[in-house]
Amino acid sequence: MAQIRIGKKTFLIPDAGSPCDLWKSYFDSLRKEVGKDNAKIIFLVTWGANGATSCTTNSDFNKWLKKHDIDVSNASTRAIADLSGIGGNILGFSKNMTKIISIGTPIFLGGVALVILVLLINTARKGDVSDLAALHPAGRAAKLSGGLKLLKG
Repeated sequence: MAQIRIGKKTFLIPDAGSPCDLWKSYFDSLRKEVGKDNAKIIFLVTWGANGATSCTTNSDFNKWLKKHDIDVSNASTRAIADLSGIGGNILGFSKNMTKIISIGTPIFLGGVALVILVLLINTARKGDVSDLAALHPAGRAAKLSGGLKLLKG
């Protein structure tokens, strides 16, 4: 890691492969020592030399940059970070949908079973002996031959 000396204090500059949290702590330590405006300038200069481009695709890191009013990314990396944030929202939505489906499916199936039960009860109330006889092959044959009158009685 490279170093930068400001006054009597030496700061380690994160490398291009350093984690995003290390870049955040680097900025925070600069801000404590030289103030926010100077820290932003130093941060941008060191970022330009060896910034971690992988951090610019991290939506959390981009939110942190925006909070501190620092712009290090170009339009394409910002778009990638926004898409990854949208992907996270979609995954969160599907997680919520799973909960809804796990509750909704039994309720829906219970409703379908209730409708079928009501239809069966109504059909049974309106039915007569000839309908029952038509379920059996002998009853259908009797209906065709006119023997249904005997069944009705």
